[in-house]
Amino acid sequence: MVKRKTPLPSPRAIFASLSPRLAGSLSSFFTGQEESVKYLLEMLHRTVDKGESNSLLVLGPKGVGKTSLVKHVLEQAASKASWKENVVVVQLSGHIQTDDKVALRDITKQLNLENVVGEKVFGSFAEHLSFLLASLKTGDTTSKPIIFILDQFDSFCSHKNQTLLYNLFDVAQSKAVPITVVGISSSIDVTELLEKRVKSRFSHRHLYMWPMAKLETFMEMISSLLLLGTEEFSGWDKHAKEFLAKKTVQRFVEQKIFSVDKSIRNLKNLLYQALGKMVQSQSSQLELDHLQSAVDCSSNMEVNSMTSQLRDLSITELCLLIAIKHIEHIYDNEPFNFEMVYHEFVKFKRRKYSTLPDERSVVTKSWENLVELELVSPRGTGARSQGGVQEQFSLHVGQVPPAVLGHAVEKYPNCPTEVVQWLSSSHHTASH
Repeated sequence: MVKRKTPLPSPRAIFASLSPRLAGSLSSFFTGQEESVKYLLEMLHRTVDKGESNSLLVLGPKGVGKTSLVKHVLEQAASKASWKENVVVVQLSGHIQTDDKVALRDITKQLNLENVVGEKVFGSFAEHLSFLLASLKTGDTTSKPIIFILDQFDSFCSHKNQTLLYNLFDVAQSKAVPITVVGISSSIDVTELLEKRVKSRFSHRHLYMWPMAKLETFMEMISSLLLLGTEEFSGWDKHAKEFLAKKTVQRFVEQKIFSVDKSIRNLKNLLYQALGKMVQSQSSQLELDHLQSAVDCSSNMEVNSMTSQLRDLSITELCLLIAIKHIEHIYDNEPFNFEMVYHEFVKFKRRKYSTLPDERSVVTKSWENLVELELVSPRGTGARSQGGVQEQFSLHVGQVPPAVLGHAVEKYPNCPTEVVQWLSSSHHTASH
């Protein structure tokens, strides 16, 4: 008896079923991180069931799944009856609520208290927030539990006097109202941006998320993203498992994806593009060529868009980026300041390229242009968030990957040989 093959669904049906988890909202699909999910879930339940107040920061590199984790936990917590009836969730983003006035307005809106506030005038932010929280008391004078989610937490550190953070942490510490404040940030040392009075009211609970360290774990993540687990798609699931078990596929994933960018965000994007290539080729099976095309397309888009931007820079600005590259190599990608970059730039000018301008005013202007173009970004949100540090000493991070910088220098019209050699030299060679 010949065993019949399980028919594969149409490419469009596969694409339509996988698209929401690969290109949908940040919370459309989440897997793994069981311990972190359990820890955060238990903390939220203590707030809801026992009236405990708390504060916590979820920290990790960009694209690792911090926001997805928090949204996933909120969805799980919301399945309990006690949560649906009582809990209020307020979600803020440092990119949207750019100052405390905007944040307070949106808090009022999300608490559905616009009518209660009306035309009342408050003397301070604290009085306004206290009034809002008091307005949530039920008939037996107990307050509804409130969960504050502060995405892009480091941006809130730039608000004047950090008033919002101070008041939220103060309420959480005083236990007057059952609230939990969850901050999300890709700046690992964001607590250093907190003012002393704010830091003293923070519970110093941290939940760290890191990129996957092992290829096996990464392959399991790919499998969980591609498998649908239904009878209708059993043929697709079988094919996907066989595809991912191939040594050639695993080797490609390791060299072209895992070793370049381990983030879940990047992985989802590449798988989405690969499925798109599969549909274009009218194939019901995912092939290595589809994945290769997705990686090439993604790489070319990033390189080409940034390369064209770098080609418009002056030689001085280009040299500052190369100086940053060497500094990041020396200090293992730690943040840097203008003085460090200027010192490295001047060393190169005096040693190899004497015609470069080294007047501080000229170099400072070039530095400001790089910041304005977001090729260099302040750590957190700039000097103001770093405790009043002078601008030349405020910490920054580079946004140009070394591979993109190298490609841009190759394409730079009439780029001086000295600059090309400086880019390719090791720092040991460059320092002597």
